[in-house]
Amino acid sequence: MGKRELNILFTYADRRVDLLDAFRDAMGQLGVTGKLIAADTSIASAALHRADASAIVPHPDEATYIPVLLDLVKEHNVGLLVPLSDLDLVLLAGEHGRFSEVGCTVMTGSYSSVALCRDDARFERLCEQTRVANVKTLSLADFESRPFFPCLVKPARKPAHTKPRLIRSRKQLLAYIALCAEPILVRECASGWSLHIDVYRSRDGVVRCVVPRQELAARASSVEIAVASTDGALIAEVTRLVESLGDIWGVLCCHCIRGEDGSVTFLGVDPRFGDGVHLSIAAGANLPAYLLEEVLGLPSTANAASVTDGMLMLRYDNAVFVQVDDRSSLPGCDTPIFE
Repeated sequence: MGKRELNILFTYADRRVDLLDAFRDAMGQLGVTGKLIAADTSIASAALHRADASAIVPHPDEATYIPVLLDLVKEHNVGLLVPLSDLDLVLLAGEHGRFSEVGCTVMTGSYSSVALCRDDARFERLCEQTRVANVKTLSLADFESRPFFPCLVKPARKPAHTKPRLIRSRKQLLAYIALCAEPILVRECASGWSLHIDVYRSRDGVVRCVVPRQELAARASSVEIAVASTDGALIAEVTRLVESLGDIWGVLCCHCIRGEDGSVTFLGVDPRFGDGVHLSIAAGANLPAYLLEEVLGLPSTANAASVTDGMLMLRYDNAVFVQVDDRSSLPGCDTPIFE
């Protein structure tokens, strides 16, 4: 593979068409050629139909998932693998050595570093050690020993970014438990403004770019309206947390609450491209380009100096249309999916 040629595989590409477009733009700006390959578990993924190549892969719980990805890497001479979901993050972190052996870099950190971000209790301890504030998350048993309302609840086995539900009374809690039918976690309510912060951290551990974006409206856990910021105090607090995240590198997304008094309370970190990241890209942080530069050994342009404060994102719907012969294979065909 030449210095300016790179084929990229995106796992769980889902509806991240905008991110594929951002990578295409970055490749054009850097003079990089190559294919964008999208992988997902079903053809009901818009990005599969907008990529240069695509593949249906097993679920990460299946033993064949990593071997199938490795075959794709070899088939398409993939030099970079970018995970786009929490579902395979920890798995890929534990297996990245197998991809390195066939010439493919996985945008991830070590297993222990990535697993820390997926574990509420471990993340809470890290925040305490780093001396940054975080929202406390409790098991149902711990909550029952000292209950408080309102609170936020979510299924324990759901991804960390799953939007929790607001519970205002014990009656509402009991109803949620009955419907959930699995262990739940209870989280404190932090009042203030919800922010997602996109970060680029290079492989040497240096935080090179931080872009806060305040979430103004969301639908089904997807950011609809948000505005970019260059808040120096917030950026400093995020930088302090991210510097403590072991060897995680590349693009990651922090979630926090900014109080009216200026306090910052962290909810978690997703060590991958977050939803709504295209706002940060539009505001001047070319995160796909920063990643390509590092993987290809090009001079880095990663910095936050060019970010436009107050850039507003107003998301709208679009669609991909595909002819389907066997609709029974589509997710939601037997039981519609409503979130």
